[in-house]
Amino acid sequence: MKVKLTKRQLIVGAALLALLLIGLLVYRYHGTWELVQHRVFNQDALVAQVRRHRAVDIGLVVPLLICFSIIPGAPVATISVVAGICFGKGLGAVLNIIGITLGNLIAQRFFGRVTAHRTQKSSKLVTAIGNMRHPLLGIIIGYTVPFIPTSLVSLAAVETAVTRRQLAWATLVGSMPTAIIYAWGGDELIKAHFKNAALVIGIVILLVGLLWLIHHDRRRAPVSDEEV
Repeated sequence: MKVKLTKRQLIVGAALLALLLIGLLVYRYHGTWELVQHRVFNQDALVAQVRRHRAVDIGLVVPLLICFSIIPGAPVATISVVAGICFGKGLGAVLNIIGITLGNLIAQRFFGRVTAHRTQKSSKLVTAIGNMRHPLLGIIIGYTVPFIPTSLVSLAAVETAVTRRQLAWATLVGSMPTAIIYAWGGDELIKAHFKNAALVIGIVILLVGLLWLIHHDRRRAPVSDEEV
């Protein structure tokens, strides 16, 4: 028997799971907080303390990334930076890509089932991507640009006339840039390389400029019989 979920049930379930995972992470890193607050330590000791239990932490961070990618407005960037802090720029980037991509794909599959029954008005971003000559480019940009709720991009993705395979590739490609950048930023923060971390912030801000392409790459309006 198939279990049918509403949009609200999916989001609430993801939020409850996210809270549980956050609680487990806070508990696991309780010793690290004490190290930072009450002891004299060097940077190498702090990094070693944070990254000593990778196998278990992977099972917490990846599902958390998936949940945050589903919940509208959830700060996926925060967990992506945490992944860089806990696992370094290499493994952190891989985990970010896996978690964010899976979360976006799950959101797409769900929104694809409820779109036909959706009554709320589409956002400007959803409409803009739907009006693009190259909607796959819009999906990639939507997932790449920070500060855009991924749930809106997922909704726009299922309303475009692209195949499921094309959509999966666009989601993966769009999820990769910020996943890598945030992991890099987290790694630089834990190592106290604050100048490099500031550079990451600058790159993130520059990515917002890609929104211009979404509004520039518009389809031409169809010509009516009267205009011919």
